[in-house]
Amino acid sequence: MKIVKLFTIAFILNIIISFNVRSQDISDQSENAIQYIDSLANAFYPSAEPGLSLLISKNGIPLFVKTYGLSDIKDQDPITADNVFAIGSMSKQFTAVGILMLANEGKLNLSDNIKIYLPQYNTHGKEITIKQCLTHSSGILSFTEKEGFDSLFTMTLSKDEMIGFFENDDLLFEPGSDFSYSNSGYLILGMIIEKISGMDYNDFIRKNIFEPAGMTNSYFYGEENMIPVKAIGYDGRDSSTYKETSQFYNGWTKGAGNIKSCVNDLLLWNNFLINGKLIPEDLIQEAFTPNILSGGVNSNYGFGWNVTMLENKKIIRHGGAINGFLSDAVYLPEDKIYIVALSNNTGKSPGKLMDNIVLKTLNLTGADPEIIAYDKNSFDQYEGSYEIQREGGRLMKNFSKDKQYRFIFEENDSLKLQRTGGGLFTLLQYGKDKFFIESSDKRFEFIRDNNGNVSALEVSDYPVTFGPADLCLRSDAERPKEKEVIIVSEDVLKNYEGEFELQPGFNLKIFLENGELFIQATGQQKLKLYAENTNKFFLKEVDAQVEFIQESDNKFNKLLFTQGQQMECLRIK
Repeated sequence: MKIVKLFTIAFILNIIISFNVRSQDISDQSENAIQYIDSLANAFYPSAEPGLSLLISKNGIPLFVKTYGLSDIKDQDPITADNVFAIGSMSKQFTAVGILMLANEGKLNLSDNIKIYLPQYNTHGKEITIKQCLTHSSGILSFTEKEGFDSLFTMTLSKDEMIGFFENDDLLFEPGSDFSYSNSGYLILGMIIEKISGMDYNDFIRKNIFEPAGMTNSYFYGEENMIPVKAIGYDGRDSSTYKETSQFYNGWTKGAGNIKSCVNDLLLWNNFLINGKLIPEDLIQEAFTPNILSGGVNSNYGFGWNVTMLENKKIIRHGGAINGFLSDAVYLPEDKIYIVALSNNTGKSPGKLMDNIVLKTLNLTGADPEIIAYDKNSFDQYEGSYEIQREGGRLMKNFSKDKQYRFIFEENDSLKLQRTGGGLFTLLQYGKDKFFIESSDKRFEFIRDNNGNVSALEVSDYPVTFGPADLCLRSDAERPKEKEVIIVSEDVLKNYEGEFELQPGFNLKIFLENGELFIQATGQQKLKLYAENTNKFFLKEVDAQVEFIQESDNKFNKLLFTQGQQMECLRIK
């Protein structure tokens, strides 16, 4: 669940930790492994910033519980294991289990058309089932990525008004044929729970899950005054820019991301579920099994959980992102290990830390694959453009009207990759048709047709891919030509100096240095701006542009930043 869109901007927002994981297995309760994980978390979440609550358990018993950073910057209160955090889209697993509980009671079937329960909903003449909403295969676009949502998320709306915002948009695909992560689908599931049970969604989850599981420290949006020890959510990128997060209408989150909890309660939840106290084993296993789409494509998603295999081990995982908070939790059923990380700091995702804990837990390496020598004679087989289909589990057409591509080309005896709105990277080879980028979780494999010709580029993540891998089909799109640089006088460039807000707590600083114009995002390195005309500039490190807008008073108080999509930034200094 993303109420505030956290744009993936390569040189601005992408925070990468690169760790080499080669020591003992944490499932043996290795002291060295625990110390290793503790040192990583300490380095990533300093004591003077909003931070993290981390729990690792085996056989339902905590092995490691520790907190890092502050729950409240103003009062300098440290985070404790009892601090309550918003968990965002981790809430979807509660909705999924609520649906399965009703199915187990015979009150619904997963194959039911959603119109049985929401008869006025516009399914565009298609049958959309409850199961398809559970597995993000309904074709219903996600409202959080729809243009115009930013102006609605603070408004108090009725259920009909919320559904009306997205139900008339064309389906992204034939129901059941593809995957695109949809908060809309889970909002609908929450409404179905209310329709069948006759209870408010929050009351249903509290009565049927929280209370029997003993989750006495779990709440919902709108219940902030009931929470005795809550963490304050912060947006920003460093100690000088963290701000308390903005608020929104909590009706949007029901079913999709409205739960607040703590690490201890979430362990109770996981224990209660896997011990068969809520639904029978066969339904648990169905929820923990990835849905296979039309054509045999593995969606890597079950009911409310991402489900993948790594070295013959099943990884059941889901994260969450919502104003001021990020979360991630993993269950490893073969080893009976549960790991949960909750953060009140949207500037630093716990996901990369979780990747390395999982690798450590499974005694796998997190290092880059071993490089093999290029066959430079094969470069021409790979060169070309490949159309990007999905990003972050969502189909591109859910949030972008413009097509985006990955361009592959030879430069300086190396194979290079540059995507629309992205940086320039060197591809390193580790197998036949298989490549990676140094210190990145991305893996690239060129797919050949029956004639042996490269027809697509499959992009996945290591160790876990969210949703299906992105199969980028080869296209005839031309790589943008390098732009011609012009000289702009220093007197003109001075008009552009200042700070412009990209999103709350995250700014773009524009400044002159030795007669040249630079851009620096909060907490990031400076990058040079190259002029293509007197008020429009571009970057060479990434495919991004900056255009300064002159207003009626002849001042430049606004800029347009474009990297894959265009964002308006207003001057704040």
